[in-house]
Amino acid sequence: MRFLSCGILSLICFSTSTYATPFSHQQFDQVLQQHVDSRGRVSYALLKENRSALDTYIDSLAAISPHNHPDRFPSRQHQLAYWINAYNAFVLRGVIDAYPVSSVMDIMRFNGFFRRRKFTAGGEELTLDSIENKIIRPTFEDPRIHFTVNCGAVSCPELENRAFTGEDLDRRLEAALRRFARNPKHVFLDSTAGKLYLSKILEWYGGDFITWFPQERKPAARDPKLVDYLLPYLPAAAATYLERQPGIDLTFRDYDWALNEQKP
Repeated sequence: MRFLSCGILSLICFSTSTYATPFSHQQFDQVLQQHVDSRGRVSYALLKENRSALDTYIDSLAAISPHNHPDRFPSRQHQLAYWINAYNAFVLRGVIDAYPVSSVMDIMRFNGFFRRRKFTAGGEELTLDSIENKIIRPTFEDPRIHFTVNCGAVSCPELENRAFTGEDLDRRLEAALRRFARNPKHVFLDSTAGKLYLSKILEWYGGDFITWFPQERKPAARDPKLVDYLLPYLPAAAATYLERQPGIDLTFRDYDWALNEQKP
């Protein structure tokens, strides 16, 4: 009995000692709360002056990721939250390293900020383009991520001022999609002209939205279209109008690459 008790105690101690604490985004959460306003605009000048918290968080990203420490990410939601936060943190880091600039496109020419500037996650050197298009999109296949990763430009979906976590990720993704769909900067219906103006994001990644379609939401008599994806998230009047006009003319707006910076 004594040996059994010792064995149980040893098992408990072993289990406790090998339990990995989930990766924390608390420091990034504090950075966002301090430097991002309710419209998703960033105080880059102030962040550059007070960058130690962001740099410390990025050091933690460099050391740990779902690839080299999967035990720190207990679910796919925790993994996806990591990559969304990493993308957004790396954009902030890249901007303040080059600040003052008027656009992320000025940091490295020919889209180099996204395709050539490298950041470290879990010991791997990655570009922003590879994080989005080689990790996030193919691994998680959830088009709602397009409304959460922020590229540092005015036309991007607004940068949220709270870090993402695995515990409430699905709710946050739904909220981000709804906020995007109800923002006339991204989705605007001109019923008089019979036109629907959409963000370029919906053109660039249109296939993501159409292929990811819940079976219960698929139209009965035709293949789903981009508008069908947006319908449940639009204001009621706009949704009703679009249901009656399935062939409405779509116009994709030019993308404004100006920096998403807070203005005095």
